[in-house]
Amino acid sequence: MSELMFREISNQIDMLSYGERLRLLNKIVGSLQLPAIQSVKKIDSDFDDAFGLWADRDVSLDEIRAKAWGRS
Repeated sequence: MSELMFREISNQIDMLSYGERLRLLNKIVGSLQLPAIQSVKKIDSDFDDAFGLWADRDVSLDEIRAKAWGRS
């Protein structure tokens, strides 16, 4: 789209009333093809799974707790 065409369309849109702008926007949005919504992966409540901090590591939450409370 050339800059001149863009300006002409922009000027025409500026002349529309608020309601007409909303209808135009609704038609534009309705014409878009949106990607299918993917299902959300269920996140376990376990700290390791929820945040992935220990992914691919041989460390468990129990070991971390034992080291942390073992110092006191």
